[in-house]
Amino acid sequence: MSRPRRLARALALLLFCLAAWPGASSAAESLIELEPGIVTQGQVVLLKVCLPGQAFEAQALRARFLGQEAPLVRGVGGCWVGALAADLNASPGPHEIEVKAGEMTLARRQVKVAAKDYGTRQITVAQKYVAPSREQLDRHQGEMERQRQAYSTLDPVPLWRGPWLAPLDAEVVGIFGRRSLVNGEPRSPHGGVDLRGGVGTPVRAPAAGRVAYLEDTYFGGITLLIDHGLGLISGYRHLSEAKVGPGQEVRQGQVIGLVGMSGRVTGPHLHFDMHLMGARVDPLAWVATSRRLALMLGGS
Repeated sequence: MSRPRRLARALALLLFCLAAWPGASSAAESLIELEPGIVTQGQVVLLKVCLPGQAFEAQALRARFLGQEAPLVRGVGGCWVGALAADLNASPGPHEIEVKAGEMTLARRQVKVAAKDYGTRQITVAQKYVAPSREQLDRHQGEMERQRQAYSTLDPVPLWRGPWLAPLDAEVVGIFGRRSLVNGEPRSPHGGVDLRGGVGTPVRAPAAGRVAYLEDTYFGGITLLIDHGLGLISGYRHLSEAKVGPGQEVRQGQVIGLVGMSGRVTGPHLHFDMHLMGARVDPLAWVATSRRLALMLGGS
């Protein structure tokens, strides 16, 4: 019998045993450990799945949550680890996490998504950015589609090791998640953090990865996206210049661009954002969380 068929039989046997075991539902839930146990809008939760036996040694596992599937990788002790997140606009309330191997569901757990009020900010910008022309709107929509493509083509394994760093050691002048009133009109919440910096200040890669997107965009100005693997993509906007190109591999601490004021801005700064499987998450909170994930993955 081939190795894939032996693994498939082992998977099926384990699922049968779990289903037949009294209290199987609670047992399946106990396979999934979350840190923290509640998912907050815009925040990351770390996931650990410890499965009995060696049946899953060569299987690619993933966790399904809020319509997205996040890859899991082997961590310390042979358990599978990864990260999940709820977008800023995710519906509060109970949601289910499923751990899957192929089409088979190995474990389920219900988790609460908690709402979070990040506050409101008021911004005044040139009127052309509030009411762009049809041509400008078409340009913006094309740029967003190309960025969505970058977010959907992710490396399933982490391309970095160890904790992340902030791309700029600077004061936060625009916090993550704030709802915006642009010239008095409501807009979507702030999907990143704004870090103070003068034009030309070096921006450094917070972790190793690969450039997934680079374009001078209508709203974001010179915009750079880096795929770090495991579903994580970091973004850098309003740059005056990029120092790397599409497809280029970058190392932690490498200068990837310079602070600027391109696009829709009121002054020079770096907009730093993070997407996890498409969900907007607090990038500075992720920098702190990465220390814990590094330990789970066996890094330092």
